[in-house]
Amino acid sequence: MKTFADVSYADIFLQERGYKPVEDSWSLESFPADFQGDDAIPDNQAYKEWCINTFNYGEQIYEAYREIAFTIDYRAEPPRTDYWQTPQETVRRKQGDCEDSIFLFFSQLSEVNIDGDIVWGWVVDKESTMSFAHVWYQVFDKEGKLYIIEGFSKGWNGIIPVEIINAVEERVPTLLLKHNQVNHVVDEMIPSFIKPFENAQFPGDIYLNNNGRIRDIFQKLQDMFHRYREHK
Repeated sequence: MKTFADVSYADIFLQERGYKPVEDSWSLESFPADFQGDDAIPDNQAYKEWCINTFNYGEQIYEAYREIAFTIDYRAEPPRTDYWQTPQETVRRKQGDCEDSIFLFFSQLSEVNIDGDIVWGWVVDKESTMSFAHVWYQVFDKEGKLYIIEGFSKGWNGIIPVEIINAVEERVPTLLLKHNQVNHVVDEMIPSFIKPFENAQFPGDIYLNNNGRIRDIFQKLQDMFHRYREHK
């Protein structure tokens, strides 16, 4: 029997809060020629076209989303454990948690100038008041409209306009890093931990809340990116 810790955001909320801008297009042609059950990644040309029309680098966003939606299963970590997998580890294991999904998504887009953010924070359900720590990616479309991206959906409903999210839940950021700042933060800012954290200088567009939690996030980022670059 699943416990709360074994269940992802997609399991709890995404079916009712997701967003389908186009009808699903499922056919045998949607699967690779060497289709072998769970190893297949479905394709949806209408959704791909929607991504291309909606976002800059829409084709890359589509491919990155397709991978985290269909190839990775949610895996809860043991209590008092918080190991951040590298994207290579997540692909090999085909499972992970929300951080692992988002890092894999980011790695597929790290070389392009996406107008987006990685966000660590809390999700609070407005009806039940249930709250839990979460990591998500958010991206702005060509018109400046904000969308939340969620993995593990096994469907074409995980790129969601923020107003749909805000109608039923509150997202409280602890740390927000711009897409094009992630590598900069890891290379240039994290080493400043040898100084008192409270005196560290951060760009004004990095959102900070709860210094103790942010220290922990940055330390795990440093470790994960070190292993990531070794794997590459």
